Amino acid sequence: MKNTKRDIETYKQKIKERGFRLTETRMVILDVLLKSSGELDAEELFFLSHKKYPKIGLATIYRNLGLLEKEGLVTRTGFENNKAKYRIEERPELAVWKSDMRPSKSGLDKNKFTGDAGYPLATGYEGNLEDYRNIERISAIQSQLAGWLSELNKIKREKELALEDVIKDFGKVDKIVSYHENQRSNLIQILLDVQDEYRWLPKHVLFYISNRLDVPLTDIYGIATFYKYFNLEPQGKHSIIACMGTACHVRGAMNLLQRITGILGIKPGDTTGDYKFTLKTVNCLGCCALGPVIIISNKYYSNPSISNLKKILKQLN
Repeated sequence: MKNTKRDIETYKQKIKERGFRLTETRMVILDVLLKSSGELDAEELFFLSHKKYPKIGLATIYRNLGLLEKEGLVTRTGFENNKAKYRIEERPELAVWKSDMRPSKSGLDKNKFTGDAGYPLATGYEGNLEDYRNIERISAIQSQLAGWLSELNKIKREKELALEDVIKDFGKVDKIVSYHENQRSNLIQILLDVQDEYRWLPKHVLFYISNRLDVPLTDIYGIATFYKYFNLEPQGKHSIIACMGTACHVRGAMNLLQRITGILGIKPGDTTGDYKFTLKTVNCLGCCALGPVIIISNKYYSNPSISNLKKILKQLN
């Protein structure tokens, strides 16, 4: 024996009799309401319907609830926590027309009865259409705000992590400066030790040293730019130095350099994207008899082949 309350065909027939399109969203809403053991508010209905049909929106739920209620297929049972609760009409065959809309022999007047989404609307329903449009706009704004909030939280966390790193940096720098007895005369050695720690001289560290030693920042930058050893840009974990002096040049230094750039994908003076390698060139490494020669992480190599270069680089962590 059929259970009238659970017979979706009856509800489908009633919707068709009223001249409405039997859309997929309406089928999903009816199915959820029919299978629900209790009453649902619009947000609960949206949550359950969205699982079945992810394309459905909250504004669509409100729009169809209003329509189904107006036509007697859904009943508003009251309010809970300031939210209207709905249940399916248990005997849809007794539902009567609650609006003046009737399908005419010539069909519906689409200009009069069709909403912006293409769904026919009952007479008197158009008055609430702007409300649903506003709900749709609000829903879109809320979604955008949620996205922005997530992005802001991500940026905030990144800044917090960066700040934590800066605080750690100051602790390390304090130890270095204290080791050199806070003496301005030891500035070059302090900068050398800082670079050994970071492989370069970070700007915020130089500011801190300037304040700590009461040395003008211009003086510190003067030293850092005068000596070629100092780096003011991030450097790779491993340095590769290619000799381009006369002795190495005549023995094929350019070919060796091209092999290195081909493997690393960078040109002299650059650092790989993962900050693993930095490639540099110098005029002489003091071992002309071995030319062409390169230094990889403080080890000398004489004219290594492509396969040897790849093997050497692969062994470095």
